[in-house]
Amino acid sequence: MEDELKPVDGAPAPEVLPEVSETEPEALQPERKQSRLIAGITAAAILVFPFGYLIFAGSHGKKVMANNPPATVATADIAALEALARQSPTEVNLINLSMAYINGGASGRAIPVLQAVVARDKNSAVAWNDLCVAQTLLHGYADAIDSCNQALTINPTFQLARNNLRWASDERQKTLAAINTADKTVPARDADFYMAQGLNYIHVGDYDQSIVAWQHALELSPKSALAINNIGTAYMMKKHPEIAMGWFERAIALDPSLQIAKNNLAWAQGELRK
Repeated sequence: MEDELKPVDGAPAPEVLPEVSETEPEALQPERKQSRLIAGITAAAILVFPFGYLIFAGSHGKKVMANNPPATVATADIAALEALARQSPTEVNLINLSMAYINGGASGRAIPVLQAVVARDKNSAVAWNDLCVAQTLLHGYADAIDSCNQALTINPTFQLARNNLRWASDERQKTLAAINTADKTVPARDADFYMAQGLNYIHVGDYDQSIVAWQHALELSPKSALAINNIGTAYMMKKHPEIAMGWFERAIALDPSLQIAKNNLAWAQGELRK
């Protein structure tokens, strides 16, 4: 299992509510002490999961934002929940599946399920809140803040979403502080420095600055297929798959064994087909 690179200390993982039942679709428990919670009820299934945005950082080959296999949820349990969601894609079944992914350390697999929910039901405050949690766990703080704000626009009294908004906002501020500190204190501006800065910029949603940072890394390390892949990823986040494809193809040409670039190329091609 590969370690995740975390330039900024991560917040504690949110407590996840127990699986909900058909008769208790929300199962919110106000007496629970943990404030960062995933609420229950989603709708609509997408069980063919996109690759998500996959990034490498630095020269040590550590994968960032790619999910490890579930750690705390048995693989058999995940498979059973997937099968149930395919057979009966109710809101309850899907929220249980997405919660299992998040509990198992695979938040990236929960995101497309939750995105499908809000695509069909933009007024699902619960799905927006849970999406916020998954995005925060993947260090996508700008997207997480947007998701929690959506939940609160729908339901201004939704305390779980308010707590999660504070969590995502705090993590974003920590990342901005890390960027500023590095800019002021790091004397050696090598490729690894710019790789890490680019990652922090993408965490806070500043995709243009992440591109600038990774282009600096590429100038210092012209054969870095990882930097090229990351630039393509930033363009994907800017919703320019037609530009991103060229970067992914360039990364693959430089390093044909770079599977992450191949995955991202498939992601870009899929977006263009929509």
